[in-house]
Amino acid sequence: MPASLLIIDDEPTFRVLAQEALSAEGFHVRTAANLRRARAEWDAAMPDVVILDRRLPDGDGLDFLRQIRSGGAAPIVVMVTAYGDVSHAVEALRAGAWDYLSKPVQLTDLIVKLSKVLEARGLHDRLSIAKDNRRVPAFVSPRSAAMRSVMQRLAHVASSPLTPVFLTGPSGAGKQFVAETLHARTYETSDPDAPFVEVNCAALPDDLVESELFGHERGAFTDARSARRGVIEIAANGTLFLDEVTELPLRSQAKLLKFIDTMRFRRLGGEREIEVSLRVVAASNANVPEAVREGRFREDLFHRLAVFTIEIPPLAARREDIPDLARAFLDFFAHRTRKAPRGLAPDAEAALLRYPFPGNVRELRNIMERAVILASGPDVTPSDLMLTAPAGPAASGALPPFFVVGLGVDRTPPPVRDVERAYVARVLQHVQGQRMAAASLLGVSYPTFLKRLRELALDGADERTE
Repeated sequence: MPASLLIIDDEPTFRVLAQEALSAEGFHVRTAANLRRARAEWDAAMPDVVILDRRLPDGDGLDFLRQIRSGGAAPIVVMVTAYGDVSHAVEALRAGAWDYLSKPVQLTDLIVKLSKVLEARGLHDRLSIAKDNRRVPAFVSPRSAAMRSVMQRLAHVASSPLTPVFLTGPSGAGKQFVAETLHARTYETSDPDAPFVEVNCAALPDDLVESELFGHERGAFTDARSARRGVIEIAANGTLFLDEVTELPLRSQAKLLKFIDTMRFRRLGGEREIEVSLRVVAASNANVPEAVREGRFREDLFHRLAVFTIEIPPLAARREDIPDLARAFLDFFAHRTRKAPRGLAPDAEAALLRYPFPGNVRELRNIMERAVILASGPDVTPSDLMLTAPAGPAASGALPPFFVVGLGVDRTPPPVRDVERAYVARVLQHVQGQRMAAASLLGVSYPTFLKRLRELALDGADERTE
């Protein structure tokens, strides 16, 4: 069953949007606008995860945290507060919170943080396999020659269930959905219940990667209070999808290569060798040959994973598919939000066909979800789409020109980090604060880009609605 989650926040917009986003990630979500309702929801469900606002109409969220802790419960609690100073963070952590976020909360940041704590607490097993019929349909019968070619290649490799597959293409183009389609075609008749397990390698802390992949025995490290299966073991007789595989640390790459060669592994701290049978599907939007040349990705691992390579074209290269995809998204979100089905007005369709889609299929999905919420008539109109194409060069997918950085007073060049920070800030300005568009232009995944923004102290940069 899916992991259960309780959102306690008095802002209705945040509750609705967070519930939609987290439901799509596989959670069973309840909400409460105050402590009174929160206590009732807690008693009814005892959720695994609590997203808890600090300031509530009828009290302090910390009091609720202390109350459930005193009762012996140990859910994952992430505090959310508009008062993001150090003292509040320390107070929340001392009271038993796992982590905290400051408002305004970016939903992508929240999802990445929850993924990390779930991996640390071992709930990932339940969450990964719970994404049954919650997926947004990313592929209809394609009209474009580019996507018909992709589907033909999937049909060929589906007949060989142990052959590794490497998916390439820009961020948001639909690599995960291609992996899911391949899995479905591989097992649709032989084993419809075969597991499909995904892990975003870019979102994993370095010290948890091997535990996530291979699992661990009790006592393998300080917090290993019980044995836990890794994603490899969970995916046995099915598909393991390694998204952003080039982000794995080199040490973990070596162990992954050994596993793929032998289909055998040991849990961390274990002595017993475990043998499994599965297909590994890897994906990356990075320049993989460049990562190999720079020593960030092992060449032998790349060749072992890339037995069968499929490139997913950007949405702008398959515009014939946009109308059908848009209608499929409309139907999906209308059903999920319990609204009447919407059509797509001709001028709205024309606007979509003109739009550059720097965020690819992921951006189209977000646009249509927003349109379902905003639409008041029978058809979605251009105003419901709220398209905000970056002005000027960004609309054509071009990066802003680089610039000359002045030397210091001692005639020495600035540190590379300062140059990178300045350029990333310029790219964000160039795309009017749209982080997804910036990630696409820079050729990195959205989670990787968010991680780098934090490392460069740019995570407070303005973000426009994607």
